[in-house]
Amino acid sequence: MQRLLTTKEVAEMLRMRIETITRKAEQGLLPAVKIDGRWRIPRDRLEEWFREKEAASPAAVGKKPGKPLVLKAYHMGGSRDTYSRKDIYEDM
Repeated sequence: MQRLLTTKEVAEMLRMRIETITRKAEQGLLPAVKIDGRWRIPRDRLEEWFREKEAASPAAVGKKPGKPLVLKAYHMGGSRDTYSRKDIYEDM
């Protein structure tokens, strides 16, 4: 018999909230089986699902991600100068 994972175990693996894992299972977006009112995720099917998601990601396909990041300018307190986020956070 294959290993069944709880929603808590899967949430920790994927670094998501348990509620998100439960919702994805209910919507059929995550391979899961309901046993006695609790969702269980077969480990091998989860690994297969993850490999499919990984292969379809823009980085794996070689596409650039959607929109470019646009940095907005902000006025800082009493200063008359305008600073962008890049200016503010560049030394961090």
